Amino acid sequence: MANLVKAGMEGFALLDDYYGRPRRTDKQVHQKKQVEINSKKAAEIYGGVLVTDYSNGKANRFGTGLKY
Repeated sequence: MANLVKAGMEGFALLDDYYGRPRRTDKQVHQKKQVEINSKKAAEIYGGVLVTDYSNGKANRFGTGLKY
């Protein structure tokens, strides 16, 4: 058991010499979440126009539309 511990210590010492000692990473700074707004509120705030499509998404009976 002592030989195994010694071999492990030597192995990790070789890795540290080759790659360098592991450094502590900087602590992550959590950014404050911004308030989420929907498209209606964004149009009000920024002076835009809200266009809402209430169609059911079905194609018309003549195909996909006019082709030029």
